[in-house]
Amino acid sequence: MYIRKRNHDIFNLKAVNQFDVIYFDAFGPTEQPELWTASIFKIMFEALKPNGVLMTYCAQGAARRAMQSVGFKVDRLPGPPSKRHILRAVKLA
Repeated sequence: MYIRKRNHDIFNLKAVNQFDVIYFDAFGPTEQPELWTASIFKIMFEALKPNGVLMTYCAQGAARRAMQSVGFKVDRLPGPPSKRHILRAVKLA
């Protein structure tokens, strides 16, 4: 098992079923609203393999609903110190 970090421009990503995990560490919806839309999450949904996971520190309801609208199963989990919650979104097989 290995991890390969890839730095992609999400607006131009054309991957289909290629990734096991996406760690989405963008600034929040207030600072970068264009990164928290259903169209962006659709790109990531398509890029993930079945049972792939999208993780983010953003736990806002609008982000969660956008993820759910494209097919993710989304869970709000306890966050690390100084962060109350995080989101885990799974592309179910």
